[in-house]
Amino acid sequence: MNPLPNLADHDSVRAAFPGLRDGIYLNVGTYGIMPEPALTAFLALVEEYETFGLFCSSDIGQKVEATRETVAALLSCSATAIAFTGNATDGTNLVLAGLTWRAGDEVIITNEEHEAIVHPLLYLQCKRQIRIHRVSVSPDADVMRARCAAVASPRTRLLAFSHVTCESGTRLPAAAMCEWAAENRILSLVDGAQSLGVIPTQVRDLGCDFYTGNGHKWLLGPKGTGIFYAAPDALQQLSPAHVGAGSLEVADFASGTADLWSSGRRFEYGTRATTLIAGLDCSIGWLARLGWEQIETHIRHLSSYLKARIQERPYLRLLTPPAFDHAAGLTTFAMEGWEAGELSRELMRRAGMCVRVIPHYNGIRIATACFNNEADIDTLLAILDAIADS
Repeated sequence: MNPLPNLADHDSVRAAFPGLRDGIYLNVGTYGIMPEPALTAFLALVEEYETFGLFCSSDIGQKVEATRETVAALLSCSATAIAFTGNATDGTNLVLAGLTWRAGDEVIITNEEHEAIVHPLLYLQCKRQIRIHRVSVSPDADVMRARCAAVASPRTRLLAFSHVTCESGTRLPAAAMCEWAAENRILSLVDGAQSLGVIPTQVRDLGCDFYTGNGHKWLLGPKGTGIFYAAPDALQQLSPAHVGAGSLEVADFASGTADLWSSGRRFEYGTRATTLIAGLDCSIGWLARLGWEQIETHIRHLSSYLKARIQERPYLRLLTPPAFDHAAGLTTFAMEGWEAGELSRELMRRAGMCVRVIPHYNGIRIATACFNNEADIDTLLAILDAIADS
């Protein structure tokens, strides 16, 4: 792999992403793009493994375990608590399908949850007659504790929410919310899709029972990589909906024994896309060598710069909390007189600019990643100014 550029030398960081020559990519919150050195290493591994199979000189299993250790270090947890999935939605379903539900059981979520949480719960509502309570989001810990308490009951089983919401980009007080859940003997599930790779994410500090995240967003890994964490006690409350070769520590047909692994490996069965997981390690390694603190500082600067410029313009309405400590790398705004989908297409037409539409707020969502710079934001605002003046 080529030597890694320093984040302070941002031109060399951008040079690791050749796709930026063709446009302005402001949508890592949906799909990240891999840095070329990590992609090269990943594709070389895929080529070797798919060409030679078990003759492959690389130990793919060993590389998967190395990735598990890398992810565990990133989340500050034991590697045995980590399971690899296809995406964050898989992790959500491991929890929702793994718990035993009775009619009338209740779940608390927020009003800004991704379909990864909403759709499986709606399905459970139809099939198991559970009840779903939604609370409005706030970055304030006391507010969120009070809102959760207002809808909780003795039947509440689970609090499920995004660390950083995918719509307004609000950073929720996850540790306080998980603490409230624990105090009330309610399980907690944190969706880290928009925080992992942006802000420090240590599950022991969050105090969550379950955590799920993606490799393909801010971690810039291959599509089809997801991360699931379960605290040891919480893991034992899950009965996997699917079991296969690899799920059982003890499997004996004669005695009828079927003992699940006491680790996250119980969810990893059958032939799996192991080279994708190895590729995730390539991306995380590249980012780690840039420096997580430096990445957070860069994203903090860009998002703050963008929000300040938005607030200078009366025709734009900022929907994300202005303070970075109440947000992360996502910034959502609405433009007066414009439908968000139409505005998104206009940005693509004028500058090859990729953004995300947020229908809930008729807004445009911008993700400021490690490879973005102030020039990207200046171009965005120049186009918006031109549109507003036309």
